[in-house]
Amino acid sequence: MPRRRRNKGNKKAAVSGGDDRLSALPEDVILLLLSFLPSRQAVQMSVLGPHWRTLWKSLPSLRIEKGADTSKSAKFVNSLLRHRDRTPLLECEILSNPGWQMDEDEFDTDELLRYALSCKVRVLRLKISSGPHLRLSTGSLISEHLTRITLYRVEFVDFSLDVSSCQSLKELEMNRCEINTQNIGTDFPKSLRLLRIRNSGFLPEQDRSFISAPGLVTLELADCNDWTPWLKSLPSLVTAFIRIGFKCSCAGCDEPRVKCRDLDDGVLLEGLSGVTNLELISHHFMVFRKEIKCYPTFSKLKTLLLGDWCMASNFSGLLYFLQHSPILERFTLQLGISSKKTKMREVYKPRKQFLVSKHLKSFEITYFKKDGRVHQILNFLVYHGILPELINIERKPYVDCFSFERKQ
Repeated sequence: MPRRRRNKGNKKAAVSGGDDRLSALPEDVILLLLSFLPSRQAVQMSVLGPHWRTLWKSLPSLRIEKGADTSKSAKFVNSLLRHRDRTPLLECEILSNPGWQMDEDEFDTDELLRYALSCKVRVLRLKISSGPHLRLSTGSLISEHLTRITLYRVEFVDFSLDVSSCQSLKELEMNRCEINTQNIGTDFPKSLRLLRIRNSGFLPEQDRSFISAPGLVTLELADCNDWTPWLKSLPSLVTAFIRIGFKCSCAGCDEPRVKCRDLDDGVLLEGLSGVTNLELISHHFMVFRKEIKCYPTFSKLKTLLLGDWCMASNFSGLLYFLQHSPILERFTLQLGISSKKTKMREVYKPRKQFLVSKHLKSFEITYFKKDGRVHQILNFLVYHGILPELINIERKPYVDCFSFERKQ
């Protein structure tokens, strides 16, 4: 019994001394810990004691959550900006919770952004999870200090996205955004290394814009609406993930009304011809029919993943990449599910035989469910000199996925 009383006493001592031990941490450590909290919670920590009352004013982050009660959000943000000091910001994050709706009492997002930019913010995240898209005004994202921008459900409708003055920008990610892309390509700074655009629409709808990014290393362009941008100049590109979804308008590239119809170098493949790693998935074979006619050579390509679009017209896409990738090492063919079966001849009869890259180390075929095309693919590969021991066939629980999206 006495032993139990001593244990209880030790627990009480630990609890009573908890605040003292936390307060005893170096101030820069406390500031770092507080910076991970939403700004409202960080301010509420001031009740812990005298030492905590003003720490929130010097935090290197702003994390604003828009709740259902927008009037309270506005009052809090206005008070926060009025009393916070001008400590440089590492991050500014604006999130909206489910149930949030824009109204006249909402705080001014542009004003908050101007404040963040004036504090030399480096990382900016705008994520609107529900309600209308967030509309930004011209110049909202212009800063020489920004290194990373993440946008979710943000609109650039009345003006084109311009990050030309963001000379330190390294990463730009946009998901479910409406993007005015007029002259977007010439506005990407040389510092940009990663560009990720998903589930977004490009405006104006009747035009095809272009992407030109001299320092870009990694590009992800997936499941976008309207016209996929023309990849005009990407001289430093190493890795590209491209997925053309059902909402893309590119299947009509040969129509007279489309301005890209007369582009001599195609839209996608020529701009991707210098990459080392490429993943190319599409629900439209038509997107690449004209591209292949331009005959780009993938002289640096070592790792390749293609969807089953490449099997249409008697393996024409697959054949093309094997012929025009002289140092290819790893090839993955991902068979998907389609309502229309890919048309192929029962017996593969090429016009002439060729030998694939002597550097090829593996050829992987993945399928979602039993697929009769696998046998035809094997005949095709063996005919062109790919050794059976290099071929691996596996059933996988995914379809039309990039390699980093796969469930292990």
